[in-house]
Amino acid sequence: MSQRNINVLIGILLLFAVTVWVSVSNLQYNVPLDVESGLGENAPWWASLLPWQGDQQRSIRIHQGLDLVGGTQIVLEAQHGLDAEGNAIDYTGVMEAARTVVENRVAGGLGVVEPLVQQVGDNRIIVELPEVKDPDQAISLLKETGRLEFVEALRFPLNDGDRILTSKELELTGGDIPTETLTYPDKVFPTLMTGAHLADARVDVNNTTGARIIGFTLSDEGRDIFSAYTRDHIGDFVAITLDGVVISAPRVQSHISTKDGQITSGQPQGFDKDEAESTAIKMKYGALPVPMKVVENRTVGPSLGHESLARSIRAGTIGVIVVLLFMLIYYRVPGFFAVLALIFYGLINFSFYKLLPVTLTVPAITGFILTIGMAVDANILVFERMKEELRRGRGMRNAVEAGFERAWPSIRDGNLSTLITAFILFWFGSSFGASIVKGFAVTLGIGVVVNLFTAVTVTRALMRLAVFLFGDAMQRNSGLLVGFNPDTGEKQLPDWVRDVFHIVQKRRWFYIFSAMLIVPGLIVMLISMTQFGTPFKLSIDYTGGSVWEMAFEQDIVPADVRQIFVDAGYKDTSAQSVAGENTVLVRSKDLTVEEKAALAEVMTSALGNFEERRFEAIGPTIGREVTRASGVAVGVASLAILAFIWYAFRTVQNSARYGVSAIVAMLHDVLVTAGFYSLAGLIWGWELDTLFLTAILTVIGYSVNDTIVVFDRLRENLPRYRGESFDAVANRSLLETLHRSLATSVSTLFVVGAVWLFGGATTQKFMAVMFVGIASGAYSSIFTAVPLLVSWQKGDFKRSKAAKTTS
Repeated sequence: MSQRNINVLIGILLLFAVTVWVSVSNLQYNVPLDVESGLGENAPWWASLLPWQGDQQRSIRIHQGLDLVGGTQIVLEAQHGLDAEGNAIDYTGVMEAARTVVENRVAGGLGVVEPLVQQVGDNRIIVELPEVKDPDQAISLLKETGRLEFVEALRFPLNDGDRILTSKELELTGGDIPTETLTYPDKVFPTLMTGAHLADARVDVNNTTGARIIGFTLSDEGRDIFSAYTRDHIGDFVAITLDGVVISAPRVQSHISTKDGQITSGQPQGFDKDEAESTAIKMKYGALPVPMKVVENRTVGPSLGHESLARSIRAGTIGVIVVLLFMLIYYRVPGFFAVLALIFYGLINFSFYKLLPVTLTVPAITGFILTIGMAVDANILVFERMKEELRRGRGMRNAVEAGFERAWPSIRDGNLSTLITAFILFWFGSSFGASIVKGFAVTLGIGVVVNLFTAVTVTRALMRLAVFLFGDAMQRNSGLLVGFNPDTGEKQLPDWVRDVFHIVQKRRWFYIFSAMLIVPGLIVMLISMTQFGTPFKLSIDYTGGSVWEMAFEQDIVPADVRQIFVDAGYKDTSAQSVAGENTVLVRSKDLTVEEKAALAEVMTSALGNFEERRFEAIGPTIGREVTRASGVAVGVASLAILAFIWYAFRTVQNSARYGVSAIVAMLHDVLVTAGFYSLAGLIWGWELDTLFLTAILTVIGYSVNDTIVVFDRLRENLPRYRGESFDAVANRSLLETLHRSLATSVSTLFVVGAVWLFGGATTQKFMAVMFVGIASGAYSSIFTAVPLLVSWQKGDFKRSKAAKTTS
């Protein structure tokens, strides 16, 4: 064995040791608040190696998403008002300030561990709150502007709860406020001070009465302004408002020159505890510089999250074990070393998830499980190539080297096409706050990159070690150690199979079969159009609305739940039982926090206590944008893959035809999958959501990956068999890659099938789509893409057109 391979093996062992240490570690270091720069003197050695994690916290641990631990995701959208001249106010420049205010409210008032607050686009902020105890209270706290004002009321008495228009609000919005909401629509009250003059706010208790009050401390400037006003306005009223609503309107009894003050509610017992805490937080952490509206709200209960995690791990474990057994049984010694490489592949991925870090959600875990199938595909490509070289009479050492060399173009091109899909999915998830799509794209992309390393570098080094250890024995007993008998020469299949599989010559029959798969799906989509108005039954991701899953403590009839919604004015409401007799899923119009709280109170009173397993509310604006972006994502993916294939096969004559044929085969898989999903919508009520788009784009990647492998073999064979016709070379290429196509599809379907059957409810429909799409992709890469290319090259379409013209 060469010194170079020994060095590579030593490097692999060292990297293996590092990934094992990272995988078993659970470390976290919080940078002290008094450290102005750097990490501080007592920082652990490993923290200095992770500069990309920021200056507040460094960690080597798993970060679980909301769908695993439970929590709430909120998308806030800035509302553009009008100035005094009727022009739209541009709030673009203040979104970072709004994000800071929201972040401060979350950190200071909700007690949430590891919240995420980030700006999305020009006018939205996404907030993720893991394990938040009261989602509705959190939403109320975050969406309200929190504009605190001390208002000059003079001799005009105001009552708590009055909605008034202040001079500051008039300046900010141009008075774009419905007058029917104002208690005094014709009066503007001058603003004396704002929350900017406040230094602190807190919940206190009156020592004499025991009533709950809100204490505050003014800044130096605020004290001077308030002192001057109270000195000159003894006997007048000062109204304290929050977002234009009067929360207190005391009369000035004497000159006040101190910084400290208090707000009372006027009730004997004082403020309600939650109201006092919420008000104090908004006062303390500042006002949002722009009005915000909740346009998307998703809540997952902790019990549903833990259930999804357990089922996903179980399903993934089953799928991986089946694939590893398949590799061991089918490829023997090479399969054993491939299993070692796959274990190393998993450790590297897991280490990346901890070090970057990557927030793991159920779809993200699913993305990792799917990449295992891709990692297996790379090994299968190499091993099948290696077996071909052995059949041609090469020795084991030369067969291993040639196998890797000849398989590399297919591995490279196939993985790059999948990376294109991952980038588009990441863009889609980042643009619309669809973290489930983004998480899937991240783990898919990482898996592809790691696969390029482990399949080529790690597996090759291990196979060279195998040749060094067992070379002669593998050569003499290849049936035991390699998994085939080389005495078959260059034949890939028995003669009777080759006679049956004259695929290219019988291409018209396969065109007819494809039509038999696609046309019924199109008919089903037309039926769906008559029933739902669209080819699919759409979820609230596209239509907007609310989905509320509730688990009651006692037996419940869904009709009783629906009746409560109808009585409250939500007539277009449906309710159905899911996951047991006591769990009900309700679909209705988009519910605000206040509407949801009122309905919950009525249901608790009429039907008993219940646990909120999940809640999703999406506004119509988001639904329209997601619909538009979905079409753009599929279109961009198709064009990007077309351009990539054209570039990859640029040295082949008529290279554009390869790309177009691959796109047609891809559309074949999309239509087959779409027809299946439309049928499932009619039969089982499956709704089309963003995860369906994720599945479709992933199917596109898999379909093109399979097609590229066959096209690569055709590109290689064309100069080798110059004396044969194009259709004969194409058929030969198909038969030579048939083993690989079947082995890869079977191994991937093992993984997908395990997650479909045993995984959580979040991913079952997603995996069903993947299963159908991958099966269709395996078919189309063999029976659609290459036959289409042959028909185009031989001029079948021109002859068909000419025959029609003659007739």
